[in-house]
Amino acid sequence: KNEPTRFLGEGVSFKAKLIGILEVSEARGDRMCQAALADLKMAIRAAGEHKQRIAVQVSIDGLRLRDEKSGDCLYHHPVHKISFIAQDMSDSRAFGYIFGSPDTGHRFFGIKTDKAASQ
Repeated sequence: KNEPTRFLGEGVSFKAKLIGILEVSEARGDRMCQAALADLKMAIRAAGEHKQRIAVQVSIDGLRLRDEKSGDCLYHHPVHKISFIAQDMSDSRAFGYIFGSPDTGHRFFGIKTDKAASQ
């Protein structure tokens, strides 16, 4: 189960929901990530919308977020462009990461998984 080779090829896939995406000003920062997650969760609650069901595919070449039903790749984020990852302090099933560059700007992706993340 903890074989490093599991990330080769297609990698490891797990079920999740996309909480949302938010433009952020910095490439890293835990406090900023916690605030972004809280803002995204509040926006979804206020809108009364359901989060999009996705599959998160983790492999050597990065993260792919796929639509759970169609399997379409919504986002592909190479590892070298992911600058920060943070677990939600209030929910062990939620986390987010910052993707981007100084040229294109930085975006925070909030994700909630089916199962709690192991430490």
